[in-house]
Amino acid sequence: MASRFRPLLLVFVVLALTAAVSACGSSSSNDKSATQLLGTAFHKSIKSADVNFNLQLQVSGVPTLNAPISFKFSGPYVNNGPGKLPSMDLTANIIGGGQSVPFGLTSTGDNLFVTVRGQAYEVGKQTVARVNQQLASQKPKGQQTSLSELGIHPSTWLTNAKNAGDSTVGGTKVTHISATLDVGKVLEDLNQLVQKAPTSSLNGASKPPQLTEQQKSEIENVVKNPQIDVYVAKSDNTIRRIATNLQLSVPKDQQSKLNGVTGGTLQLSLELDNVGGGQQIKPPANPKPISDLAGQLNALSGSLGATSGGSSSSGSGSSSSGSTPTAKQFEDYAKCIQKAGSNNQAAMQKCADLLK
Repeated sequence: MASRFRPLLLVFVVLALTAAVSACGSSSSNDKSATQLLGTAFHKSIKSADVNFNLQLQVSGVPTLNAPISFKFSGPYVNNGPGKLPSMDLTANIIGGGQSVPFGLTSTGDNLFVTVRGQAYEVGKQTVARVNQQLASQKPKGQQTSLSELGIHPSTWLTNAKNAGDSTVGGTKVTHISATLDVGKVLEDLNQLVQKAPTSSLNGASKPPQLTEQQKSEIENVVKNPQIDVYVAKSDNTIRRIATNLQLSVPKDQQSKLNGVTGGTLQLSLELDNVGGGQQIKPPANPKPISDLAGQLNALSGSLGATSGGSSSSGSGSSSSGSTPTAKQFEDYAKCIQKAGSNNQAAMQKCADLLK
């Protein structure tokens, strides 16, 4: 079943990467004034910010997928420069099929932590040090890494840029620029980036495979009218928001391969607030080894599959010690985490009690 939705999943990943990488790159377009502003903004380095990312996918044609699937994360971010992972403390949530799966990701630059059910799991400084060494080897210390050296050419991604007037993002006055996204160019650069990726990862897994010509063609055929909106701060010419609302239309001869999916919509936004605000990021308290996370992931997998027909020994909405939490418990947990905030470890730990 999963393989049938691969083209849509690839669209999901590509657009997410487009927004994330664009915030660090450069761009050009046809309108001269818009071209100049985008060129300046995309070259501006953002040292730190509060990040708010939202992605929502609505699929049509499949009754079991009538509800939107969303992925959200938010929290402080600090750019540590070339040769080191950025620092961040992100609270994330995946919602789909009536289920809510919250988790957290924290990086201090020297270590990495994943938080599930309010419990943090530590990747380890030695593992992260190896990743940082690989990043540092890509460019001499003190020099900025050029995206073009990694096979990324954002200047070819955006065309037909136009100044759409003034607006406000997070209380900051901005200039709104609209442009067209060349999906084919993005896919070409994505393959270049994968090809130059480090040979090892945090878990020793191999690098992801490159997109085939058929996969690229399928994605381009699915994405219709790919428009991007960029909002640039008037005060310092930094990007404050990137957003898109794409229409997805699956060709009739491909719909059977996707279990009847006819199309849908993809909404994506990346907003940066409190830019340069001196964000401070601390490691979570009392982390466990990352190897201990396997049991937690198995529990999450079991809970997501419970709605597909599996029986439960508990007829009530509660979960006894050692049993898999119910969908209602995960939803309550997600709401609790959102209220607690990513920096309030004590409140997050209390939220974990909802899953017991």
